[in-house]
Amino acid sequence: MTETLVICGIGSGMDRSLARIKDMGVRTVVVAERLGESAEKAVDMFVRADPDRYEDVISAITRDRPGDISGVMSLGYDNPPVVARLTAALGCPGVPVDVADMCTLKHRRIAALRDAGLEVPRFAVASDVSGALAGLESVGLPAVVKPSDRTGSVGVAKLDTWDTARPVLERALALSPTGHVVVEEYLSGTEHTVAGFAVDGALRVTGFADREYGEKERFFPHFFEGGDTLPTLLDADQQAEVVRTVQRGVEALELTTAVVNTDILRTAEGRVFLLEITCRLTGARIATEVMPLATGVDPLPNAVRLALGRPFAPEELRPTRDDAVVQRFLPADGGKVAWIGGLDDLAATPGVYDLFWGTDLGPGTVLPRYRGGNDVLAGVIARGDDVAAAELLADRVLSALPLRLTH
Repeated sequence: MTETLVICGIGSGMDRSLARIKDMGVRTVVVAERLGESAEKAVDMFVRADPDRYEDVISAITRDRPGDISGVMSLGYDNPPVVARLTAALGCPGVPVDVADMCTLKHRRIAALRDAGLEVPRFAVASDVSGALAGLESVGLPAVVKPSDRTGSVGVAKLDTWDTARPVLERALALSPTGHVVVEEYLSGTEHTVAGFAVDGALRVTGFADREYGEKERFFPHFFEGGDTLPTLLDADQQAEVVRTVQRGVEALELTTAVVNTDILRTAEGRVFLLEITCRLTGARIATEVMPLATGVDPLPNAVRLALGRPFAPEELRPTRDDAVVQRFLPADGGKVAWIGGLDDLAATPGVYDLFWGTDLGPGTVLPRYRGGNDVLAGVIARGDDVAAAELLADRVLSALPLRLTH
């Protein structure tokens, strides 16, 4: 009998993985607010609901009756609490609700990591502006404010002066559904993504990438992440230290059997901070396309197996290559689209794996000013003989986009 997998939420660009899941012989039911034309062709059933709202999702599933459900997962969409509540309600394999909440709510996660003895930034939690200002005084400047219960860098901003702190804190509080923010010490260093699985409490790494932050404060007070790079610049000993830190985080958050996504910062002095660890596939195609392109390790089949309660296949985690691959993003920063052309010719450039628009564009489209990771104009995934060559190709392609803006 064919198993039915509910995919609750699809991250940016991640719909390309839908056809691959279907090829595994799994019936797919996608829960999202909307679905693109290519995604609609790749799924068996579409359920319209907000994947960030459990009550909406369970109501829609009950209404649309997709049949017996064998498993639930998201595709690079940051909603583990909703997925965990669905698996509990439907009797499917999954991460316990309290663990998913602890991995997602920033104030709970950082406290759990601190209590387990991991090194964390100085931090304070607040539910109003006066409390946030008091927290900022204890943490010190510069600092970072984060809505405790938002994802995708929404509301995340740098605080560097007392004169400008209040409006930034007010905005972060307003963006938090529960009205909570975390104020953290600002740290400098290199940032990295470690993706993998927790299997019986042991971390199995599927990819290790460097985050591109060469223009991190270009849109101050917001942070701009330019993409990801493989292979990492860290040497073998440094990588091993980072992986050990992630393993400690897996244990601290009781991630016994789960997909694992992380954000790690390593200072120039060699201190390793686990800034984020959560139980979902790394989004923006990083875990499912960028990392496999560089290493040959494809985590998607094992992610599906975990969701369905099938046996894990560790032999699929052995790297078969070590190629240079980068993903780079071009940020949107205001203006109106005056003209836009097709991407096919530019995408056919040797070494370009994919070139894509980050949002729906057409003549007259008004672009937002950059405020976070959702404000991406375009992106490219490129390969090269080494990282420098891949980066050069990515920059050249993004600078030649068939697009003209008026301001």
